[in-house]
Amino acid sequence: MKDIELIHKLNKDWRPDRIKVKKAGGQTNKNYIVQYKNKKFFVRLPWERTDIIDRKIEAKNILALARNKRISEILPKYYLYISGGKNILSLRKENFDLPDGTMMAEYIPGKLFTLSLLKKKKYQEKLARMSYIFHTSGVRFANKYNVFRDEIGKYRIAARKYPFQKIINPEIVENLNKIEKEAMSVVPIKKGVPAHNDFIFQNFLIGNDDKMYLLDFEYAGMNEKGGILYDFAFLFADNIFRNPPLTKKIFEKFLKIADRIYNQRLDRKQIYWLAVAVPVMQVWWGLLRYFDVKTKKKKKYFKSYILKRAEGIEFLFRDINKTSKK
Repeated sequence: MKDIELIHKLNKDWRPDRIKVKKAGGQTNKNYIVQYKNKKFFVRLPWERTDIIDRKIEAKNILALARNKRISEILPKYYLYISGGKNILSLRKENFDLPDGTMMAEYIPGKLFTLSLLKKKKYQEKLARMSYIFHTSGVRFANKYNVFRDEIGKYRIAARKYPFQKIINPEIVENLNKIEKEAMSVVPIKKGVPAHNDFIFQNFLIGNDDKMYLLDFEYAGMNEKGGILYDFAFLFADNIFRNPPLTKKIFEKFLKIADRIYNQRLDRKQIYWLAVAVPVMQVWWGLLRYFDVKTKKKKKYFKSYILKRAEGIEFLFRDINKTSKK
């Protein structure tokens, strides 16, 4: 079924001649901005890889977020989340012929976060305060989360179904496994705390009201391998492979502000070792996406994504290893 046909099913009034639909990005899911009359909505059509994303868990987590008043100031309002053919956010018993994970939320006009914003103290403060509100909200996610178990291990098993050796050679795989094992040994397992687990710029929105919002809780969970530190590690690791890259100097300036707002010195050793785990995970995730997409353009993008991280992780690993031994 075409995406536009699915969107029409979200609301009986959303007939083709009554709505305007615009694509809004998304690497796995397909996102749209839908305008009906004078109001806009954000619509997400899910990536239907149930072996990768557990939509039943996500449904419970969306409910937990929607019910948490302390976190409401940094979230868009959720209007609809489909699970088992029902909108779990509504008391009405209406049936929907839509895939699990279909979501509709408030559209917040604004701009996505960027590295140029992170360089400014004002936005370092905003990001740290938004993170603090989320991390101390008391939201109870339905699942425990451990990047080594729930992403790296899962993606690696799924990738074995494909001829991934055409993209990365056995030497790279051996190196990834070695780095993963060392990072896993450094970071202890603790009682899980709420974490976003996908702390990337695309999930931070600066509204036209200059407020900062946190988006996309697809990977959220009670993180027991790094806790809140994993979110900061993800922020650093995801952006050192982009152009221009996030430097350690800028990241440390942000962390010093976060230290003050959290009223504690955030453990740098654990943050940087967790940062090593992120590109390991991204290589395996990227391989799944490479074999999942159909167009040459997208395959070229994901091949570059994979190789950039597979090659760059060794330099990150050496730097972290050297720093931690001082």
